[in-house]
Amino acid sequence: MSSPDGLAVRGTRLILTRRDHYQRRTTVTRAELVGGVCVVTSQKRRVPGRVVMKCGQGRDGTLWLRAGRTWLRVDA
Repeated sequence: MSSPDGLAVRGTRLILTRRDHYQRRTTVTRAELVGGVCVVTSQKRRVPGRVVMKCGQGRDGTLWLRAGRTWLRVDA
């Protein structure tokens, strides 16, 4: 994934998010660190509404995305 907006890590698992500019969706990529290499395990496009710039807040393996007045929780 190029230019992620958000990142959350828990152990060897991580989650990356990227706003799809000018569209009402965010790409969520899940990955795992295997032998020093980051391997993508899944990728989904979510539609929580228009995601606000610099909206990702991460802590303890959880990434929170702000979409308007709503917060979307994404766990690593």
